[in-house]
Amino acid sequence: MTIKQNPYDLLRQASDIISERGENYGGIEDNFQLIADLASLRLGRDIHPYEIAVIMVCVKNARAFSTPTHMDSRIDAMNYEAFAATFAQDYLDQKTAAGTDIGYKKKADLKPANVAKFNVPKSNVETLKTPKPTPSTTVTSSAAYSVNLDSLEDEIIETK
Repeated sequence: MTIKQNPYDLLRQASDIISERGENYGGIEDNFQLIADLASLRLGRDIHPYEIAVIMVCVKNARAFSTPTHMDSRIDAMNYEAFAATFAQDYLDQKTAAGTDIGYKKKADLKPANVAKFNVPKSNVETLKTPKPTPSTTVTSSAAYSVNLDSLEDEIIETK
């Protein structure tokens, strides 16, 4: 399926979403400050709204990479980039005032996360049938799966 989007239409959609979400969630600044405050509590360090916006761009980019024609992720990423631009100067001012280096660290210099990986036995995974698209619908992914969690109790195997 080929999806052709005019950049101006995408930007209009992004703008419409900002307005719509503002009605549901309140102002951008207040909402991102609340998210940053909650993240700060959870992570035990100060998080700035700019950092939240950058992380959300990464989330949306990862989703867009997995489903390239799913426009919602791309439009949301555009909005998060705009939000990051809105918060960037304040972020830079705060970091500069604190004498904090905001330079990028190469991945080789960072300690990787130690995360357990799990294999789910294929016998517990079932492919779901996706409805056939009608002229008014858009297919956003090619397959969906269901995992029978009740039968997994002792079958999930941690891999090292």
